[in-house]
Amino acid sequence: MSRVTILGSILLSGICLSQIKNHQFEELENLQQTENRNIIIFIKTDWCNFCKAMENTTFKNQKVSGSINQNFYFIRFNAEEKRDIDFTGKIFRYKPTGINTGIHELAETLTEGKTTYPGLIILNPQNEIIFQYNGYLKSSELLNIFGKLENKKVSR
Repeated sequence: MSRVTILGSILLSGICLSQIKNHQFEELENLQQTENRNIIIFIKTDWCNFCKAMENTTFKNQKVSGSINQNFYFIRFNAEEKRDIDFTGKIFRYKPTGINTGIHELAETLTEGKTTYPGLIILNPQNEIIFQYNGYLKSSELLNIFGKLENKKVSR
């Protein structure tokens, strides 16, 4: 095996380790039947710079991505997504609020009408909110939240 092949394999494995497996809301019921896990919903928009920063730093941290992949189901949710979403037996739709602007009903529901970006919601396997945060989180802050969740000391 050449050095280039070995180096390429090492680099690719590092990239794969830091990628978070993203799920869709519609998958959760089947996933929970396989293994009960808490669900992390990262609420973002395409124009939000803090959302992009969190995606490019916090979620690319190997400890964060490893913990998420091992212990949670993760959903990256664009709050301006226009498709209908079937979640918890209800259909949620995009609501236009002006010319080329709007918000998805599910984003509003999950944030209890206080939608800001980025937003992080953690649901238990019964789809109840157990943690909610609006704003940018560093890797260390998110790992601290995970630690508190394990010890069940997290509040909204």
